[in-house]
Amino acid sequence: MRTKSAAAWAVAVLMLGGCGEQSDRGPSVSSAAHTASHREPEDKPDSRVVEDDDDHTVLELSDGRQVSLRFTRRGLEAQHRRASDDAWSARKTLYETGTKPCDGIRAKAYRDTVWLAAGFGQYCSDGEEPQEVIAAVATGDLSSWTTDPTKNNLVWPKVRIRDGGARVDFVDPSMLETTTLTWRKGSGFTKAATKYKPIHPWFVGRWRARDGSQQLTIHQVEPGRRARVVIETRTGPRCKGSATVTGITQHDLSMSNFKLEQGTRTVNCPPDELKYDFDVKSSDGPLRLRKIGNHPKTVLTYKRAG
Repeated sequence: MRTKSAAAWAVAVLMLGGCGEQSDRGPSVSSAAHTASHREPEDKPDSRVVEDDDDHTVLELSDGRQVSLRFTRRGLEAQHRRASDDAWSARKTLYETGTKPCDGIRAKAYRDTVWLAAGFGQYCSDGEEPQEVIAAVATGDLSSWTTDPTKNNLVWPKVRIRDGGARVDFVDPSMLETTTLTWRKGSGFTKAATKYKPIHPWFVGRWRARDGSQQLTIHQVEPGRRARVVIETRTGPRCKGSATVTGITQHDLSMSNFKLEQGTRTVNCPPDELKYDFDVKSSDGPLRLRKIGNHPKTVLTYKRAG
């Protein structure tokens, strides 16, 4: 990708590298080495690009075969040939759309497994992100391609080939979550799965306000779900509801998407998600509800209750 969308793809990659959870002292050398040693092995692409522009890419595999990928008025088309001096196969439409192509075609291969990612968007030339993104994989004689059946706008800035080319992971990382679309030889694409970044364990548990007004129960992330907080009053009008919570740093927790479950909304049930956050500095608290800004102000203080 070659315009502003390319920069966005690159930023997403850099953000992934910087969002690992740390303790207050930072990760130790031994823990970092342990994490690295348990990463799934990847197969490095062994193909090379022999032609490349905004609308057309030609990829050469390690065995000399070539794949031609081209944007047309109808969408995205592919051809292949056994060697550079052989005739091309008939064109095959991989993805049909009337939307304009978005910043080129990304493609690589390992042995006889070829993957590609390409975007389409009405306003990509103005710097907007793609409205449609196609992920596709071909293997063997390259006459047949498997495409992602969903029309999404995830840009897949990282692609990893594993298991000797039998598995391809298309990865879209951000500071708070990572979405992965996996293709496997013999079964094709699975549904994209999102893994959320855990919140710091200091926040997890039950907390009661020192003034007795309310109780918080903060839950860690679960498979496919964000961390969440349950807020309920202990004095005054009944209010109980839940919201998702995210932690940009280990000490701060922000709340969003509050849903009232019982009673009626009251003071600080919920706090305004744009004006308040939660803060904790140690494993046993206290936890504070703070009004954020240039001069943060503590509104409620909570002690651990379980």
